Amino acid sequence: METINTVFPNEETFQRIYAECLTTTPQATEAIKSSYAGMNDMFDKYLAATEEWMFRHDYQCGYEAAMKALQKSGVTA
Repeated sequence: METINTVFPNEETFQRIYAECLTTTPQATEAIKSSYAGMNDMFDKYLAATEEWMFRHDYQCGYEAAMKALQKSGVTA
């Protein structure tokens, strides 16, 4: 299904109008900047928690594999 663009006659016109619009866009408010900073902090905490969880899981898997290998070899821990 083809979409007909009746607002802008061509891409060049759209890009010119869009560029003009960008030059008049106001700076973000303090509320937006503060919210972004909070979101960024929470995302960093999420990544840190995910990395810690993966490390703990991988360490546990490695430990269990090592214990099984020791048991198979006859060594008791």
